[in-house]
Amino acid sequence: MKSAMLIPFLMTSLAFAHEEKLDDIEVSTYDETQGLVDFVPSVTKLKGQELIKKRQTSIGDMLSGEAGVQSTSFGPNSSRPIIRGLDGDRIRILQNSLGTMDASTQSLDHAIPVDTLTIDQMEIIRGPMSLLYGSSAVGGVVNLVTNRIHYSYEEGFFAKFLTQGETVNNGISNALHMNYGANKWMFHVDGSTRNLGNQEIPRYARSSKLRKQDPSTEEEKDKLPNSFNKQDNVAVAVSRIMDRGYVGASFNHYNTFYGSVADDEVTIDMTQNRFELHGEHRPESSSIRKIKFKTAISDYFHKELEDGATGTVFKNEGHESRLEFLNKSNNWDGVTGIHTQFFKFGAKGEEAFLPESDNSKVALFSFQQLTQGKNAYRFGGRLENSALEKKLSANFGSSDEKNYLGMNASLGHCYDFSRKNTLESSISYSERTPNFQELYADGDHIATSTFESGDSTLVKEKATAFEVTYKNTSDENQFSASVYTQVFKDYISLNPTGAISTGENFDVYQYEQVDALFYGLDIDSRNEIKKLSQGALYLIGKFDFVRAKDTDSGKNLPRISPPRVTLGIEYNSDQWSADVEHQYVSQQTKTADFETRTDAYNLTNIGYTYHVVDNLTSLDLFARVRNIFDNEARSHVSTLKDISPLPGRNFIAGVQVQF
Repeated sequence: MKSAMLIPFLMTSLAFAHEEKLDDIEVSTYDETQGLVDFVPSVTKLKGQELIKKRQTSIGDMLSGEAGVQSTSFGPNSSRPIIRGLDGDRIRILQNSLGTMDASTQSLDHAIPVDTLTIDQMEIIRGPMSLLYGSSAVGGVVNLVTNRIHYSYEEGFFAKFLTQGETVNNGISNALHMNYGANKWMFHVDGSTRNLGNQEIPRYARSSKLRKQDPSTEEEKDKLPNSFNKQDNVAVAVSRIMDRGYVGASFNHYNTFYGSVADDEVTIDMTQNRFELHGEHRPESSSIRKIKFKTAISDYFHKELEDGATGTVFKNEGHESRLEFLNKSNNWDGVTGIHTQFFKFGAKGEEAFLPESDNSKVALFSFQQLTQGKNAYRFGGRLENSALEKKLSANFGSSDEKNYLGMNASLGHCYDFSRKNTLESSISYSERTPNFQELYADGDHIATSTFESGDSTLVKEKATAFEVTYKNTSDENQFSASVYTQVFKDYISLNPTGAISTGENFDVYQYEQVDALFYGLDIDSRNEIKKLSQGALYLIGKFDFVRAKDTDSGKNLPRISPPRVTLGIEYNSDQWSADVEHQYVSQQTKTADFETRTDAYNLTNIGYTYHVVDNLTSLDLFARVRNIFDNEARSHVSTLKDISPLPGRNFIAGVQVQF
């Protein structure tokens, strides 16, 4: 482990030796070629007014309206995205293309330490991306882009200010971004605050089923207990822009204090300090058109408080680095690189359910595209070595070491019927190593009211995925439809056993391996239906469907979303944007053992943005109403669906000024 820690610093030295920048490698954006956007069938990018329209407190809730993407719905503060039925350690959440290095994959109540107010762009890639981003990206990738480190020069001072209020939690949120450029140097400062109260809900917190089973005279109603959030965030950055590249560094301090809706007496106090270094060099004449480097160092911890007293402290200290060579020569282009991750994770306290462990991953990867006429052929591979060392402790017994060698490969083809129509197909093979939680978890977790039991004999999870995507893209219309399937060998699933723990009387969940099959369909469209004198009307349509089964027993896997359909109308002009959308989520009857069914529900949203630009300033006034009819909705993918419904009617209004 110690010798491996030197790798990022050697890579840093290499970057500075060129005196050039290593830019933040966005998951799906490789500048002028758009690189991996063209390589990957199912990509969505949200920025500008789309971010304003969809911004919420948690990353999962913010993305839950996208085709193929749901939210874990663990209250308003800590929900992660679920992509095509896969979540947790199978979905990589990245900040500027490097891992968030937190504890959000270890438990559903752990928030992602990134404030959505400071995000400039969100990128979603559905389907296996383990080839480029590691074995924990077997289900997809979400990249959160912050433009703190500049890769181009802009003279003078420019800034952005955002403030918004919402009624569902009597909340106020504010953010300020400031930038200054002089003599090829770029300086950046940003900060944000949130003060959100307990969330309003339609009627009762507990479902009708629970209320019938256990009637209570003190039933929680109209408010979701312990769902408040107080948050502050500050970051500084500096970049040096050069003729053939740049180098930049940033520091971010993030803190949040929020309640766990699984237990009225539990609160979480979370802090992360994160340092990033990015750089890029563009050779003057070479088939290697760019050399990119980036690294992030993180010090993360959070305390779980019960009645104000610290019960457990979670820590994650580590760093992650990428060195990439982007090649382009005639009809070849692609990326080859080195990817490293090192982190030390531990939980201490009377209620700790995870041991302390050292974790490392070192990988080599390459992805290439050959274009011949209307055909593009894509192929790549990744070799990843993972090492895990469990530390000796009184609660978890003797030490243990495990090493895994993982391999990933993919083949793809794209046929370009015209500049507007493409048919893409891909097949991939990936291996995911079990993480320390799946191997060694053992104990009650107060914040989620569950008992988790790991299995140290778990083996690598293997998956073969196939996807076909049709795209039609023009200025007026965008349409995408994807059919996919993923076959897992030794899929690691956290399943309820039906037993009750002896300590806190929690439901017992066990990590088990089964063979599994996932398949489904995503459709996403935006089509112009009428051109108007000052703008145009668009019809919005989205549909997703996913099924997942244990092929050993033929039974359903737990927490799989039922089919969803969204229809809407949008008006856009130079100054105005307005829309109304309605989402129908069907009932879920395809349940796993010990899992309850959920009813169908409807959600209707409406909103507008007014955009004004003059020579020096742009102004956006926005308002939105979510869940207009205050319908009760319980997400089937949530482990808390019987005690935590989705938010009630929410009026949101705010202003964003850029100058």
